[in-house]
Amino acid sequence: MDFSRKLFSTLTGSQGPDPGRASEDAKAFTDESLETLRLNISNPNISTSAMKENMLRLIYGEMMGQDVQFGAIYALKLAQSGQTVAEKRAGYLTCYLLLQEGNELNIMLINTLQKDLTSSNFHHVVVALVTLCNMTLLDVIPSMVGHVIAAMSHTQESVRKRALIALKNFYTRDAALVVPYLDQIKKSLFDSEPSVMSASLGLFAAVVQDHAKEMKDMVPVLVKILQQVVDGKLPKGYSYHGTAAPWIQIRCLQIMGRLGERDLSASKTMTPVVMGAFHKARQGVDAAFAILFEAIRTLNTFHPAIILELCQFKDVGRNPLLVIPKFATSSNQNLKYLGISMLCQVQPNAWSDTWWSEDLLSAVVQALESQDATIQRRALDLLYRMLTIDNSENIIDRLVYAFFQEQEDMQTELEKQESEGDQQAQQTHDMPSWLSRRDGYVPSRKEKILGQILDAAERFGKSEEWYLDLIFDLLGRGGRVVTMQTAENIMRVFVKGAQSPAFNTTHLRVLAVQKTLHVLSQREYNLFSATGDCESPQPALGYFALWILGEYGDDADDWKLPTILETLARCLLVNHDPLVQGFILTALTKAALKSVPNGIPKSITTTVREQILRRHPSSLSNSYLLHNQRCITFSSDVDVQQRAHEFLMIAELAS
Repeated sequence: MDFSRKLFSTLTGSQGPDPGRASEDAKAFTDESLETLRLNISNPNISTSAMKENMLRLIYGEMMGQDVQFGAIYALKLAQSGQTVAEKRAGYLTCYLLLQEGNELNIMLINTLQKDLTSSNFHHVVVALVTLCNMTLLDVIPSMVGHVIAAMSHTQESVRKRALIALKNFYTRDAALVVPYLDQIKKSLFDSEPSVMSASLGLFAAVVQDHAKEMKDMVPVLVKILQQVVDGKLPKGYSYHGTAAPWIQIRCLQIMGRLGERDLSASKTMTPVVMGAFHKARQGVDAAFAILFEAIRTLNTFHPAIILELCQFKDVGRNPLLVIPKFATSSNQNLKYLGISMLCQVQPNAWSDTWWSEDLLSAVVQALESQDATIQRRALDLLYRMLTIDNSENIIDRLVYAFFQEQEDMQTELEKQESEGDQQAQQTHDMPSWLSRRDGYVPSRKEKILGQILDAAERFGKSEEWYLDLIFDLLGRGGRVVTMQTAENIMRVFVKGAQSPAFNTTHLRVLAVQKTLHVLSQREYNLFSATGDCESPQPALGYFALWILGEYGDDADDWKLPTILETLARCLLVNHDPLVQGFILTALTKAALKSVPNGIPKSITTTVREQILRRHPSSLSNSYLLHNQRCITFSSDVDVQQRAHEFLMIAELAS
């Protein structure tokens, strides 16, 4: 796109060694020029060429945070009347930035797009399709589907290709708009132009994720396409470093993997051509390595019988897993990562001595100590997949170490940001832990490791005591990544029973009550943990511990109930956070219901009344309120009011 000298100077003149000064100059420019820009674009005699440059200035103003909505109507006019492709592109791009869903001008945008899609000038059709490839306005897309489908039969391959890309965008926005046309779209797989066929593979890669059963008839077509690519039937322009159309091969393999999942017949049909692509890629480098990886993943995604049969052979010509050691034991860090990633794709039941060796085991152990964090993390994923009842203790210990190591690294980074005066990082640090996860503070990597630990501990835990020690350690020291949802996932183990053969659910519950009482005593009944110079609540720990006492307090022994009531009362005295107090009162209510036959100590009910009164004193006399349940209505926390009211009612009935 060509720029005038004046506009080019405006856009680039602020660039210099001081980025702060550049930002100030750009801001000053948009502030000073906004009114002039408004006058310029409203001039009825302005040329389309000058309007194009003004649209670029509008985009610049939008980038700098200025309100330039006044230019939307003029952008539409430029898209309608532009004489060149560049002018139309500038108009459509400005519309894309300025128009929002529900805007009245969207009707004009629909009319303009439809006009260009039916134009005899294929350049105008391409410009409209490029706009639709990035379209996010759901009130515009439905009106465009029919025109885009019609564009698939255009004589120009650039139009057909972009029509398919636009349909993929539509599918991701609203799949129901595209699904009725899938049979018609499948014809693009037979297009004589490889670029169009490749674009259709991108669309179907998304479709098969949701409609694999309906797409089974694609298997013969995909086999034919992949075979032609492997045989070098595509133009040489599609080759990369001697590898024939690697991205088309990878896309075919991805679709095949989804279609062959749990389908033995389809898997058998596709296996020969997948193995052909695998052997061809063994002769190449660079992009060929990606094909090797994708082929191994595809074969392991097929029906399990396929990889189980292949892994029994001892020659690399028939057993693709034998290529893995070449990468996993490589001194090149990139190839080593690829090798470890290949191992992560292998189905657990396909591990056998025919391809697994001591060299591979040594490579995995070395990867755990690698200075490259990506290799180390991939090795941890591999360890998780290798879990068995025999090695579970060592692997879980390693995962726990990695979990807390990630925590230390993240905390160090946060302290560094704070020392540099990063106010946003400081605000995130001060957030309650049960809120901070939702604003993206906690990396997904930690969540993944935590999920692996909890799953492994449930399936392969060696004893109930070991499991409870691990759970309380994670809940107490896990930080912001340990959320209320984490606690609820752990609770399901106690409700439904653990999968580990070493666990007895009843015994687990009894030990959990004892462990909870011990932990609360050690913490002096404080469900807050020190973090730096301040204290932050641990709602997941409190939620779980108090749920255990309320739910299973009577499983230990009847004589434990008074002890549990006393423990909960002490927690109420120590913890003043409304959320935690709500948990305590709920546990008290559950325990009180189980204690009704034996009565509830008056000291417990007195403690509840005093705590509510202490937090919210009233003008009434304390002596009156201490004997009147209505004292709880002075609490500003409605939830705490309701829970306290329920407990005091039960206590009154039991007295």
